[in-house]
Amino acid sequence: MTATLRAAGVVRVDVIAYSATDVVEETDVTVGRARELTETYRVTWVNVVDPEPRVLGELEALFGFHPLALEDAGHVDAAPKVEAYGDVLFVVTRTIVWTEEIATDQLSLFLGKKFIITIEDKVVPQLEDVRVKIRRRAPRVMKGGPDYLCYTILDGIVDSYFPHLDRMEGIINGLEGALVERPADTRALTELHEIRSDLVHLRTALRPQRDALTTLARLEVPLIRKETRDYFRDVYDHMLSVLDSLDTYREVVTSLMDLQATLFSNNINQIIKVLTIFFTVTLPLAIVTSAFGMNVYFPGKEEPLGLALALFLMLATTLATAWYMKRRGLW
Repeated sequence: MTATLRAAGVVRVDVIAYSATDVVEETDVTVGRARELTETYRVTWVNVVDPEPRVLGELEALFGFHPLALEDAGHVDAAPKVEAYGDVLFVVTRTIVWTEEIATDQLSLFLGKKFIITIEDKVVPQLEDVRVKIRRRAPRVMKGGPDYLCYTILDGIVDSYFPHLDRMEGIINGLEGALVERPADTRALTELHEIRSDLVHLRTALRPQRDALTTLARLEVPLIRKETRDYFRDVYDHMLSVLDSLDTYREVVTSLMDLQATLFSNNINQIIKVLTIFFTVTLPLAIVTSAFGMNVYFPGKEEPLGLALALFLMLATTLATAWYMKRRGLW
């Protein structure tokens, strides 16, 4: 599959750096300035929004990132993964975006000894929550290193999946009620097909993230301390819960589609049954009227009571047919 390149946009480089007690934040800086801050503070977080090839080249020159990692960071459809390049870990994760349609965006992350560099496909709201923790000098964040900051970012992203899952569950429950009330409503079936497609898309996009988190929880490298690996295992557990929910929702949607097909079939059968009963009950009427309507002699046809006889025969045969069908349980 051919990778999709980023569209040209407004490049922005922001930095937030901190030590045990000090926090400094600079916006719209150069990559060179960001590199300088990594030499001064214990942890430096550089965030790049929608980078162009020039900026990626500067990152390679000043931070020594591997070209293959930067190539993946420059695309928008890379699968979640963790790769080690010398003394730097390259992590790809995906965020869920749900406006008119549900989709995923890419977030790339470089973890070094004293820095983290995030590259956003589009602005990721969850990153602002992490910045707020740093500005408020959250004790665990301030005491932790870049590895703990990496955990905080990934934990925020995985936790952000759950509101989308709750929203999808609400839609599925609403469609279930609509199907029971109106089994012939094709709009509900169309929405079920769309949701099932969304679930398959999310499952495909997020499944590799489970493996990436497993790697982070088990990877024994100097960049990730043992105590931080325990936190990554917690994120991994949350990711398993997300994937289990997606599987459950997909099974529910499939069951609802089967239910809709069954209800629709039963509805059609009921309509056919009513029509069959109607035509069966009225069949004697057609026979009697046909007999008395022929242009040949028919006994009683010319008699004064001929019409009454015909009406009596029609009523009697109709009632007899209806009684027979009722007794046989056909009605």
